Amino acid sequence: MKKIMLLALVLTFAFSMSVYAQMGMGRAGVHHNTKVVNVEEAKALVLQQTSNIKGVKVVSASEGHHHKGTMYIINVSDENGKTYEYHVNPWGEVILFK
Repeated sequence: MKKIMLLALVLTFAFSMSVYAQMGMGRAGVHHNTKVVNVEEAKALVLQQTSNIKGVKVVSASEGHHHKGTMYIINVSDENGKTYEYHVNPWGEVILFK
């Protein structure tokens, strides 16, 4: 009886791990269709993301290095002078940094 229970436990664990492996490893392990953006595309993506902020304008843009490509750092400010820093990763994902 113990052998059957142990076998059932091992098979359940093996099946669940195979399903987990097919789902991918989350954000860092998933291979995306690479969308390499340039500075102008990164600015456009950030302005699209911040379209609900009044008087937003790009203050500066620079390139950073990501271990899988070029990351763009876009600084924007609103009409009150508050600044925001956005990072655009090599796949075009816009991330509010600070």
